[in-house]
Amino acid sequence: MRPQDISSLSFVFFTVVWSVKAIADPPGAADAYVVPVDWSLFAVAAKESNDCRQAKRMLLNCARYNLAWMPGAAERIESGWREMTGRQAHDLVRPACAVSYATAVVLKAGVFAEEAVGLSQAETLARLRRLIRVTATAHDRKGWKYPWQSAFWAALLGHGGWLVWHDLDAETRRRVADVVQYEADRFLASGYSVPCWNGNGGDTKAEESAWNSMIFHVACAMMPRHPNVPRWKEVCSELMASAYAREADMGNETVLDGKPLREWLAGYNARDDGTVVNHGFVHPDYMTCVTLKLRAHSTQSLVGRPVPETTDFGATTVYRALVTRRWPSPPFKPPGGTIYVPGRAEVYYPQGTDWFAGRIVIFYVLDVYAHRLGFDRGMGGRPAEYWMRLRAGRILQRQSQHAEGNVYGPEEFTTWPGREQDSFWLVADAFLLQWLADRGALSPKGNWREGPSGR
Repeated sequence: MRPQDISSLSFVFFTVVWSVKAIADPPGAADAYVVPVDWSLFAVAAKESNDCRQAKRMLLNCARYNLAWMPGAAERIESGWREMTGRQAHDLVRPACAVSYATAVVLKAGVFAEEAVGLSQAETLARLRRLIRVTATAHDRKGWKYPWQSAFWAALLGHGGWLVWHDLDAETRRRVADVVQYEADRFLASGYSVPCWNGNGGDTKAEESAWNSMIFHVACAMMPRHPNVPRWKEVCSELMASAYAREADMGNETVLDGKPLREWLAGYNARDDGTVVNHGFVHPDYMTCVTLKLRAHSTQSLVGRPVPETTDFGATTVYRALVTRRWPSPPFKPPGGTIYVPGRAEVYYPQGTDWFAGRIVIFYVLDVYAHRLGFDRGMGGRPAEYWMRLRAGRILQRQSQHAEGNVYGPEEFTTWPGREQDSFWLVADAFLLQWLADRGALSPKGNWREGPSGR
């Protein structure tokens, strides 16, 4: 779904919730609930896999480009956020949130290399602190004037701030925690219901529910003893269950996070074959948005808590559709075949794409999840590790063509100003999952709604 596709009803709902919460819930208390990541738990000797090393190279290349981008972005936000429109925020604040998270991963996972990124670690941290501070300040309990996606952006900003919590000053901590709490609490307001497509219209709500789930598993990991954690978990599980549910799942009795699946669902968002419709056609790019809820594997593993059982729901069906579902031509665009094309990092779009046909990073990240979590097993076709390595090689090849380490050339993917910043945080996700896996630190799935909330 694109920014211009926001429904007026959704916008009005979130605007009303803003106003009510801003009056009823004064800022300043959320930071007292934050429990920082205990990085000493991961300071163990680990045999780093070749795949993780490859992801690290991609990550450092992305960092080189984006660290140079950070000061200008911070200046533009700091000087202009009061007059900024929602669309301007989408093109500047969203990328800033993404870069805040990805840079924090680079600094805290022990992969920083001055010769690779072109800056000292001290300067990198200084740029990160400033970007987090000005971006959190610009939220101003008004969702950066873009409430449809503000929970998504806040999840990335909050995740990054939480990773470097001890490196932030007290005021920045307060602002970051307040943003996370505020955005999570918006969904607790009376009148909110999880959106569903139910086969009507040209836009599923799959990616919207997947990105909204992010704020909750970040908030629960970051503030495990917050009084709203039980309610946050409830909404998160419902969003994750419904995001890629199919009509057939409406009667599914499988128990996930303490309830039969059918009790979580008020509707569905995927077609029977696991594909999703966005912008009026079958859109592979939005199938990959299932990774937005799979991120819970990393957030919960950082604090040693169970990964919600609803996290993976639908991922196997989506991946199977990408790898094995065949599209005959005609009626679909030539040459037909499967969306994943053997020997090619780029994918086949059965009905075309309105973004960029070389947008391979989003598929690489999904391949990493499929391989490391094993939901590609037994589905036929080539295994996820094949696709992951094919695309990793292509991304590194692309980056090697640009001295700054960017993935896209100046004439590529020009419809999205934040393309390089998106690449950075997505590669950071792929790296972090593998970094945790190589340390044997991935948490098992379980009913996260029961048992203790923290270590």
